[in-house]
Amino acid sequence: MTSARWATLCAIVLLGVAPFGLLASCGSSKSSGGDDNGGDDATADGTGMFDGTQGRDGLGDAPGDGTMGDQGVSPEGGGCSNACPPSVQCGHYMTCSGATITCGAACAKGQACVSNGANPPTQTCQATTTTCTGKCGVIGLDSCGVAISCGGCPTGQDCVNNQCLPETVSDAGLSDAGCAPLTCTPNQNVNLCGTITDGCGNTKGCSCPSGQQCFGGVCGTTPPECDPADAGVDGGPGAKCGSIENACGSGTVQCGGCNGATKCENGTCTGCAAPACGNITCGSVNNGCGPAITCGMCGTNEDCYDGGCCTPLTCGEAQEAGLVHGCAEVPLGCGQQKSCSTCGSGESCYDGGCCTPLDCAGAIDAGLVTGCAPVSVGCGQQASCAPCTTGYICQNNACIQCVPLTCTHYGNAGCNHPDQCGNVLDCCASGTVCQEGACCPPGQTNQNGICCPPGDVNYQQSCCKPTCDNNLPPGPQNSCGLVIYCGGVP
Repeated sequence: MTSARWATLCAIVLLGVAPFGLLASCGSSKSSGGDDNGGDDATADGTGMFDGTQGRDGLGDAPGDGTMGDQGVSPEGGGCSNACPPSVQCGHYMTCSGATITCGAACAKGQACVSNGANPPTQTCQATTTTCTGKCGVIGLDSCGVAISCGGCPTGQDCVNNQCLPETVSDAGLSDAGCAPLTCTPNQNVNLCGTITDGCGNTKGCSCPSGQQCFGGVCGTTPPECDPADAGVDGGPGAKCGSIENACGSGTVQCGGCNGATKCENGTCTGCAAPACGNITCGSVNNGCGPAITCGMCGTNEDCYDGGCCTPLTCGEAQEAGLVHGCAEVPLGCGQQKSCSTCGSGESCYDGGCCTPLDCAGAIDAGLVTGCAPVSVGCGQQASCAPCTTGYICQNNACIQCVPLTCTHYGNAGCNHPDQCGNVLDCCASGTVCQEGACCPPGQTNQNGICCPPGDVNYQQSCCKPTCDNNLPPGPQNSCGLVIYCGGVP
């Protein structure tokens, strides 16, 4: 890889929960890096599985043309249908009218919903019978647009054409000059969301416009799973809600909440009995079915307590009622408690009465101080009146010289270790520095327990640098377990 890199703009999100629409609408034919979700390799078996290229639907065995159409989209012309064709048994399908609908049932674990790219397509759940041995990166997308990935490459290697190859000098020389300016809208068709990074240490927070949701770092409209043809609409009975499985069984999508007298149960808005005031005369009532209702307001000096208006006692009334005994808090009714008698300067309220603790001079005069250990000075308090000087510790009420622990005690490794004498030990080897408890070479940082160069992340306990594949056009890719958006000009 000696050609110039694509400038990188990374929308970071864990691929393991990548939802609908993440890659299907973004125009990339194959990607580098990835997580370990996938089990398919890039070999063809004549049944519509992946062959390392992607045709019009991104999943078939036809030669790729460098572009990616929507998954499950039926071509214009003869095979078009406004309902799910019998051959489409899972995933998404685009009708003649341009609407995306869900078909069939979600695939079981270990299967992927793939299309053969025919017209109309044959779209079925197919077993991932081979492993990712020797492969890396995204080897294809299912018909819901979720990447099937074979993981990233170790440090010093890049994923090229789904193979881990040594990183070239030009790869290692990536600098800030190769990073695209951070923008939430890399083009008119893509709006990123969440936290994005340019791979050079800069980050930016992005959000979705009104009417869209964040799906795996990219904004999109409500997934078709949330509004199937036989479900209710606008959050009413039968509408989908909360987090539900996508139509391919390869992830989840997030639907909205429920409206009116409904509540979300198992991903579906279900009718329920709306809250009612009954005997409640104040405050609000919420039983989880629809919005809370207000049942009335209380007057001046009244509190709403246990569903009714209540007037608590004043301290004067509590005193007259014989409830005040010393400085302790007294019940005033309506769920309130208050201390109606305060203690004087230097006094503390202890066990219901005002109490004056001894100072250290008084404790010494009283013969209570016999060493360095804390002593009771009354009123439930303790004080250390003869502390040890620096270099000594209090042990069995006597000050003894502290013998600090050494790095040998910690195996001559690590840092931020206590020496038991109030100091911290740095046991890093020569040529390394302490980075949040880990000893790292200069310039590297602690990434969840391992030391990595700047820009690298901890991926399966190995350092991995999210990297765009130079051979692909701008669009989402997968690297080091992260979805990254690669844009710019070569």
